[in-house]
Amino acid sequence: MQADVRELSKFYQSRLGLMAKQCISRRLDSLWSDTSNMDVLSLGYGVNFAEKWRGKARRLVCAMPVLQGVEQWPYAGKVQTTLIDPLAMPFAENCFDRILVVHFLEEVSNPLQSLTEITRSLVAGGRLVVVVSHRIGLWSASSRTPFGHGRSFSLFQLTHLLEQAGLRPTARTQALFAPPFNWLASASSVAAWEKTGEVFWPFFGGVLLVEAEKVRMIDPRKKIPVPVFCPEH
Repeated sequence: MQADVRELSKFYQSRLGLMAKQCISRRLDSLWSDTSNMDVLSLGYGVNFAEKWRGKARRLVCAMPVLQGVEQWPYAGKVQTTLIDPLAMPFAENCFDRILVVHFLEEVSNPLQSLTEITRSLVAGGRLVVVVSHRIGLWSASSRTPFGHGRSFSLFQLTHLLEQAGLRPTARTQALFAPPFNWLASASSVAAWEKTGEVFWPFFGGVLLVEAEKVRMIDPRKKIPVPVFCPEH
């Protein structure tokens, strides 16, 4: 059953949610240190992570799928959230430099079609980061968090899916090495868990983060039409 926007909002206000936000944000900061003068799109439930880009990005939009619902964000000022159909997004081609996809692919009916739509909206050379529940991580097995809802992915599955959509993976990492227990979700233990997990069990993080770049390819097997001059008689 898909988690709706109220459940997602409630989760990110809990101790576990704050831990998840801290761990994922740390990884996002290392991938995208600067979004100045860029057009940025968040797909799914990314308002918690998009806050750092307010006032820096040239344009910032947080789009949420219709079955999930939408919340007003930011809470003061111009609203920057909108509802979308994940299989037919209302964005023009080549209009975003960076796209964050989080709490999105796990629930859509056709991940490849949705990723193809996302790629269409990304500029050539633009990059996206996909954050998904890791199939072999502990968080995907816990229904107490949004990462336990919908499908989960292995690194191979996610990489293959991105390549099918015309994207070239450029970086990959993991986060949430601590088990999803409230008593472990303290500010003092989060950093220790992440550093320990990166060293001793680096392939068992709760979430996968994969960055990919949009590339344009021409199939050499396709015939290129040649214009023919037809003089008038």
